[in-house]
Amino acid sequence: MDGFLVVDKPPGVTSHDVVAIVRAVTGLKKVGHTGTLDPFATGVLPLALGGATRLISYLDESVKVYDAGIQLGSQTDTGDPTGQVVREAPVPAFKLKELEAVLASFVGERQQVPPKYSAVKVQGRPLYAYARAGEEVEAKSRPIRIHGMELVEFTPERVRVRIRCSRGTYARVIAEEVGEALGTVAHLAELRRDASGAFTLEHAVSLSRLATIVAGSPEWVNVLRPTRREDRVQWRDRASILGGLQPFLLTAGAVLGHLPTMSLSPIEARRFVQTGVPPARARGKSQSLWLLEGSEVVGVVPPGAQKAVVLAREAGGQA
Repeated sequence: MDGFLVVDKPPGVTSHDVVAIVRAVTGLKKVGHTGTLDPFATGVLPLALGGATRLISYLDESVKVYDAGIQLGSQTDTGDPTGQVVREAPVPAFKLKELEAVLASFVGERQQVPPKYSAVKVQGRPLYAYARAGEEVEAKSRPIRIHGMELVEFTPERVRVRIRCSRGTYARVIAEEVGEALGTVAHLAELRRDASGAFTLEHAVSLSRLATIVAGSPEWVNVLRPTRREDRVQWRDRASILGGLQPFLLTAGAVLGHLPTMSLSPIEARRFVQTGVPPARARGKSQSLWLLEGSEVVGVVPPGAQKAVVLAREAGGQA
């Protein structure tokens, strides 16, 4: 069961909740996410299963795609719908061309100050810890890149936009800045992640679908998160569950296509798997290498490394 599973996270659960659910249904101890989503947010949550957890640092998730709903006229202390409204302001009338011009102005390299309710650390403490304690702290701005800001729809007080951006970009900050550019205040009302690098909603399994695989019922809360007062829904046997998840499993080859490839002979591949030492011709390269025997991924070599990340044979597969 080594590989990657994309979960379409619903609102109201944390990324760690989803990891715990997948651990329970698969029986795997090694399950890790490649980047969290806020509890209110939905969409693409990539998980690494089994031996694939060793590949997380080699993934290319430098480009994220979000579907963001921006509420104009009100600002919250968290910048999102979970916070308290701290400021309200009238929303000036604007036309389509004016809105499109504002969105276009965000495209490109820019500096962004992380929101005070974020996990970015200052002097070893996350910003949200300072915010919850009522302590003021100054966070440094960081470079980000907005690849695109596509208007999906809008009303006089609501704007929905599709954002293509670099990793580390906060949609909450963008929402507030869009409001400011339109002459009012704003907060992020909804957020759905459509893609994170090679991981997309096309490959995702919803918790309702997961519950159906596990117990034949789409009522995922009852199946996957029963309360102590409820009778637990009977799960299918582990083999049936893993078989049902197989169509959603992405292999190492499916998500490491951005790395240069090097084919190994059967003898080289066997020696590599046994020792973890890459062939001499694979050493000292400027980029990580994705090593294959035929079409099977057998390992990744960091730049200049004498040792490599060797995958279990089951982690490979068709790219």
